[in-house]
Amino acid sequence: MKEHLARTAALALALALVAGPARAQIFNQPVYYQPTHGIGLTIAGDFALGVNSDAELVFGEKPLAYGGRITLGVPKFTVTAGASMINPKGGLDSEIGFGANFGVSLFNVPAVPVAVALQAGVGYVKFGGGGPGSDVTNLDLPLGVALGLKVPSPVLSITPWVAPRLHVQRVSVSGLSASETGFGASGGINIGLPTGLGFHAALDWLSIADVNPLRLGVGAHFKFSIPGLGMVGM
Repeated sequence: MKEHLARTAALALALALVAGPARAQIFNQPVYYQPTHGIGLTIAGDFALGVNSDAELVFGEKPLAYGGRITLGVPKFTVTAGASMINPKGGLDSEIGFGANFGVSLFNVPAVPVAVALQAGVGYVKFGGGGPGSDVTNLDLPLGVALGLKVPSPVLSITPWVAPRLHVQRVSVSGLSASETGFGASGGINIGLPTGLGFHAALDWLSIADVNPLRLGVGAHFKFSIPGLGMVGM
């Protein structure tokens, strides 16, 4: 009985410390969408930080994350894989989170300034406390629709976007698991140069389990053409 209570308490603590603020696809990173990605291979570097108190993993400490993603875009589809080093601060060890997503272009006509895409993803991270029953695993499953606006520009590719989503998160501690479902939204801007170099920024918000974390992400990316398929700006 005491062991069961201890395991239940550990799960409750994990949900309070992890399930509350840990709202992203790649842990502590915004859920990025690319409704006008087009054709090409993109390598992106990302930096993110928590903005409000609900984004804290440790009281008074807003976590940081450094990571990267690789996105393959072919006609109608995109596939992304990435990883991020999460620094919770407050004396906790850094961990690596992983994520992937699959996007489908629903509407993206060159002559029309609006693009629509559907994207589903998965993110995973494991925090280890160093003792029996202290490992916490976190699984994120976001599903959303992105609306992008292609701003006319003679030189740059400029795409502001917004994406509401359904977000499911599952947290496990010592064989005990709990899931929560919430609603969130991310929005940002992608800017690309003719050379393939580009920059991106996004804000991510989620409402789940009575918390509302907000985080900011920025980064740079470079897009390569695929021989035989050409290149369409990001």
